[in-house]
Amino acid sequence: MEEPLPVPASEGQSTKYKFIQLHKEGDIVRLTLNRPPYNVMNISMLEEIGHALDVVDMMQQTKILLFEGSDKSFSGGLDIADHTEEKAYQMLEAFHRIFRSLIELEAVSISVVRGMALGGGCELAACCDFCFAAEDAKLGQPEIKVGIFPSVATVLYSRLIGLHKAFEIILTGRVLTAQEAEAIGLISRSVAPAQLDGEVQRWIQFLTGFSAPVLRYTRRAISDVVNMPFEDALRHVEGIYLNQLMSTEDAKEGLKAFLEQRKPVWKHR
Repeated sequence: MEEPLPVPASEGQSTKYKFIQLHKEGDIVRLTLNRPPYNVMNISMLEEIGHALDVVDMMQQTKILLFEGSDKSFSGGLDIADHTEEKAYQMLEAFHRIFRSLIELEAVSISVVRGMALGGGCELAACCDFCFAAEDAKLGQPEIKVGIFPSVATVLYSRLIGLHKAFEIILTGRVLTAQEAEAIGLISRSVAPAQLDGEVQRWIQFLTGFSAPVLRYTRRAISDVVNMPFEDALRHVEGIYLNQLMSTEDAKEGLKAFLEQRKPVWKHR
């Protein structure tokens, strides 16, 4: 009999799953991968992450979802022990559910990489809206070396970094330094290890200074249209802007505050 998954964390409290931890603090939710030593993701862990993302999506005032691992490893990828012919469908289903949820999530997602982010771990880190990595971190897609290919990277990376770089990373299995990953656009920033926490906090402070609904509608507009033809995308964004964004109190307040040359007072509605 399967054990029920945990209920959402209350304010300032942590929800402990078996392989992850979910902690809510104000408008920030921290999702910590916790399967030592390298946070290799088995099916149960993937299902916990998927459930946690559903929980975060229900927290309407959440502005930031912060993905973290340990100092040793963000994630070493998917567990080969669960990658058998019998379990491959179940594993891919649980893994792909995470990315579908991340793409549709209205909160801004930030991943913080220390140590390694390989295979599925690299895909998870790179799929977040922002990815910050310590300069000594290693990122890559080594799947081809064991006779498989990274399913999400084959779809995502050409859109993030261009076709030629996607071929290079996926077909060679080469592991990149954080500086190389930043140079090609796979991650947002590579930062000296001692400065990583401060840099992440600086960005969080900056982003959380905005209105929650405005941040969510803006993120949705960017994410929704990335693969649409231009005219369809523009019409979709027009709908979000006119029918949703402009109906919020905060959009009206922001424009009024600008005209009155004062700082806006967000009501987050």
